[in-house]
Amino acid sequence: MNTDDFAYDFDAPDSDWNYEPSRADLFRQIDAALYTTDSNGWLTYYNEAAAQLWGFRPVIGKARWCGAWRLFEADGAPLPHDLSPMALTLKGARPVRGVQIGLERPDGSRMAFLPYPTALRDGTGAVVGGCNILLAVERSSLRVPLRGALQGRPTLRAAQLASMHRCSA
Repeated sequence: MNTDDFAYDFDAPDSDWNYEPSRADLFRQIDAALYTTDSNGWLTYYNEAAAQLWGFRPVIGKARWCGAWRLFEADGAPLPHDLSPMALTLKGARPVRGVQIGLERPDGSRMAFLPYPTALRDGTGAVVGGCNILLAVERSSLRVPLRGALQGRPTLRAAQLASMHRCSA
């Protein structure tokens, strides 16, 4: 068969028929709060929903592990950022699931949320970053102390201990 005899028409229905959006373009379409970090935990991106949840806009590359102003355990104890679910996920390369924590915004208001941090890996399996979706826990009475709003939920420390027991075998 002689391919010189064929006429090809490369006119597509529209000019961007093979367009692949960037990761940021895709993330902007997600309604839930979402942010990404590099492998060391430094913020590389966050969407508008994350900024609204946190109550301010942290500086990309200067905030580490999470963009929240302050974090709290379910029992109301302060949670250092380097022990946050994203930090534990990146340090241990295992996702943290089923933990409800709280944040405090710069204006003093508090909010409960469920984090879903996941390590991002390259083709060899090495951790190259992280992605975290934060699902706000809506309560009708957010004026109550965070301790009451999160009462009865497993703490991050309990999840860490359970994880350590599983890994020690």
